[in-house]
Amino acid sequence: MMPPHNPSALRWVAWPVLSLSMGCSAGSTPNGDDTETCGVVTSELRAASTLGDDELARTSLRILGARVAERNDQCNRCHDVNNARIRRWAEDYESTMAVLRDTTQPVATRMNGLRADPNNPASNFSPTRIGFLAGGAHLGMGPQIDATRHPIALAQGKLLAGLFHDRDDDYASFRDAVLMPIKPRFDRLTASEYETVVTWVERKLPKLDELLPDGGRPTSCIDDFTELTKHARKMRTTAWGAVNRDNRVPMFACSTGSPLECFSQKRDGKDVFPNAKDTTFARTWAAPGTTVRVLRELEFKGSFWTRSSADGRFVGSGVSKGGKDNAVVVDLGAALQGTTRDIWVNARYDPSFYPDNEGFLFQGDDGAGYCKQSLLTRASTTQITFNEPECSKLGSHGLYQSVGQTLGDDALRDRFVVFSEWVGDDGGRNLRETDPPPEQGAEVGVTIQVLVTKGSSDQYELHETKTLLTPFEGDTMMSPTSSLIANRVAGANKTQQGYMIRRVTPTMTATGYEFALAEAGRICMKGHKANFSYDERFLVTYHYLTREDFASDAEYAPYKNKHASDIYVADMLTGQKLRVTRMAPGQFALFPHFRSDGWLYFSVRDAVNKKEYIAATDATLRQPGNP
Repeated sequence: MMPPHNPSALRWVAWPVLSLSMGCSAGSTPNGDDTETCGVVTSELRAASTLGDDELARTSLRILGARVAERNDQCNRCHDVNNARIRRWAEDYESTMAVLRDTTQPVATRMNGLRADPNNPASNFSPTRIGFLAGGAHLGMGPQIDATRHPIALAQGKLLAGLFHDRDDDYASFRDAVLMPIKPRFDRLTASEYETVVTWVERKLPKLDELLPDGGRPTSCIDDFTELTKHARKMRTTAWGAVNRDNRVPMFACSTGSPLECFSQKRDGKDVFPNAKDTTFARTWAAPGTTVRVLRELEFKGSFWTRSSADGRFVGSGVSKGGKDNAVVVDLGAALQGTTRDIWVNARYDPSFYPDNEGFLFQGDDGAGYCKQSLLTRASTTQITFNEPECSKLGSHGLYQSVGQTLGDDALRDRFVVFSEWVGDDGGRNLRETDPPPEQGAEVGVTIQVLVTKGSSDQYELHETKTLLTPFEGDTMMSPTSSLIANRVAGANKTQQGYMIRRVTPTMTATGYEFALAEAGRICMKGHKANFSYDERFLVTYHYLTREDFASDAEYAPYKNKHASDIYVADMLTGQKLRVTRMAPGQFALFPHFRSDGWLYFSVRDAVNKKEYIAATDATLRQPGNP
């Protein structure tokens, strides 16, 4: 939930998204009516089938936490509940229910319709596929369900019970995977709440546009690189790329002065990190005039995004393994000895590494944790619980956070964490034909949290949280120096209107930081979350290919059913936009991010060969003006 905003001023806000506890509980009265208790407020819901369209819509919007009077705090704890998002959740629900209700199809086909990849029965069940059904999947056919008051929930419970008959393990995995919210300390919808919302959805969302209009969204995008070019020129010798070079931070797999010579090590006469063009599966990956190196084939499936340390040795990712979500840090250094090393993390997703190569952060069920990077270099480290002396438990951050760090002489500089309203992506497992469109509404904002050291130690704690209004913008990423943020712009009719780049100005006061945002430029290209290079010259994202990305129908034909995604870069110094990979049909280049010397890492999901990889390209290093 984004709190109310004052457009002209920065507010102090408490923003514990992951660990927010509103003191709410759900239960049942003796007559079976559900009650929702928040403090001293208690309300009973009338049977949804008895409600007219207007009352049904108003009640549903209040339950979901949309910006209407007397709303509850339910889905808005993690999502901006606006018109566009409600319609998307409804569409996902309707398409899923159509599959589940189609009894002409085999049970396995219908069950796989609930998975991240319907064509892969080994893939996890996914809440992102099923829309509003995720809000009631925990109910099953439990004691809350009353045949008279909850006919839709009861029918769905029976449908799922039949679908998973004699498949208890699969049913348990399904319910665990799609629980919304994930942790039991967050209130889930009661049977009456869910019945109300799903009844509204089944009636095709009457009164939605009237009660929650969706006007004012941008309808166009015009490139503006003027200030961005000035910024890139200024930061060339002062940003973290230059600082780490001057501080002689060693870059992984480099033995000469030129970054272009990195990853050239051999073992037993073979490349430790194969050149993609010399392989069968990756021979198309490199754009003309560039080199792609395959850094690691993974033995697990990545989940959500991937990020690496500034030196490029460690790569963190969420992981889907054995039907469970977890997290891992891959030590690429082990490849130089002909082995692999994976450090498992008690977290779920969203790794972030700080630009000084000294610390990293992960998201978990109980909030975020920060650790010194020296913990990863210790050979004995096989698991991270965040109880280690090198770690600090930070509490709450919003999902999909990014980090930045101010420049200065103090090694214990304050570190920033930034997050905003977001749209998730499963990495092509739904065989996407387009980028997931941004859905942010008019009242969303960017939240900045400040980490400060505890005295003179290397332990950190949250000091303050500030939120600034950024209408129709989200999926925020921060530059390494924390001086810029990039937001995806949510346009009308499910379109993305490029990226808004905003300048961040921090000011230290007697009580802590104040922040101001100002427009710095606009970059009109397609893609998902966009990351900055360490010299703050390049902005990188990934884009799911469509017919518009090909010169002819014949060129597009191999991709039409298998799909693919490529890495795209905007050069803020020149205004040029580059497609820096060439994935084959059924291959998805994802989650790109830079390391300090300019090598660009990305993940690859090869749906054809059922493999996943970590790869790197030197494409931006080869641009004029770079080494």
